[in-house]
Amino acid sequence: MPSSGGPATAPDPDAVAAELYRVPPEEFVTERDARVAEARAVGDKAAAKRIGALKRPTRAAWLTNLLVADAPDDVEGLLALADTLADAQRSLDGPALRKVSAQRTRLVNALARRAAGLGRGAGHRVDHGLEREVGSVLESALADPGLAEQVRSGRLVRFERHSGFGPITPDTGTRRDDGPTRSGEPASTGGTDRTGDSDEAGRREQEQRERDRRRRERLVAEAQERLDRARTDADDAAADRDSARERADTAAAERDEARRRVDELAEELERARDTAGDADRAAKGAERSASTAARRAREADAAVTRAEEKLRAARED
Repeated sequence: MPSSGGPATAPDPDAVAAELYRVPPEEFVTERDARVAEARAVGDKAAAKRIGALKRPTRAAWLTNLLVADAPDDVEGLLALADTLADAQRSLDGPALRKVSAQRTRLVNALARRAAGLGRGAGHRVDHGLEREVGSVLESALADPGLAEQVRSGRLVRFERHSGFGPITPDTGTRRDDGPTRSGEPASTGGTDRTGDSDEAGRREQEQRERDRRRRERLVAEAQERLDRARTDADDAAADRDSARERADTAAAERDEARRRVDELAEELERARDTAGDADRAAKGAERSASTAARRAREADAAVTRAEEKLRAARED
C-alpha cells in the first residue's frame, strides 16, 4: 500500500503472489480481488491482470505453501533425496533402496505433520486425510521435477500425482545355489548321477525364486497402479470441489454486488420520487400563481377599460 501522503506505488505481482498463496483458500478470492483493485487504483493494468489470473489453491497446496515458507531448508532436504532414490531404483540396490525409502518416509511424515500444525495454528481444521494429501504432494514431488519446482516456489495451486509405480523394493536375496553349480566341483563326493540331480534341483529352485520375484513385483506394481488411480481420482474430486467452491465464492460476490447495486438504485429511486414530488408541488403552486395573476390582469384590464370610458364621457360633457 502507498505511504500516507506519498505517491502511489504499483504492487509487485510476484510479491503479491507469494503472500496470496499463504492465504487460506476460502479467503483467497476476496484477498486477490482486493489486490487487483489496488493495482487498478494506481493505474497498473499489467499488474492487475497478472494478479487477477492467480488461481485459488487446493487446501493441500495451501498447507504445502505454508510449509515451504516456514521450513524451506527442510523441504529442500527432502527433495534432495530424489536423485539418491532414483539411483537406488535404477541399480536395484536393495539395501540402499530400503534405507533411502525409510528416510523418505520419515521426512515426508514429519513435514506433513508440520504442515498440518501450521494450518491448525492459523485457526483452521486440518484432519488426517488432508495431512495425508500433503504427504502425497511431497512424495509426488520426489518423482516429478516439475512439481518439485512448484513446491519450492511456494505458489503451488494443485498437483498431478506421479503416475509411475514408484520405488519398488526388489528381491534382494543373493543368487546362490545350495548345491554345486554346473561349472563348479561337486560339494561332496558321489557318483555322476547325484551331481546331476543336485544341479537340476538347484536350477529348479533358482527358477522358482525368479518366478516368485517377478510375481511379487507384478503384484506390487498392480497394487501401486490401483493406489495411483485412486489417488488421482481423489485429487480430481478435490480439484472439482475447490473449483466449485471458487465458483460459489465468485457467484456470492457477484450476488452481494448486485444486491448492493439494487440498494443504491432503490435509494436513488426514492430520492428521485421525492424530487419529482417536490417538483410537482412546485409546478402546481406555480400554476395557481399564474392563474391568480391572469385573473388579476383581466380585472386590471377591465378597470382600465371602465376608466377610459368614464374619461371619454367626461370630455364629451
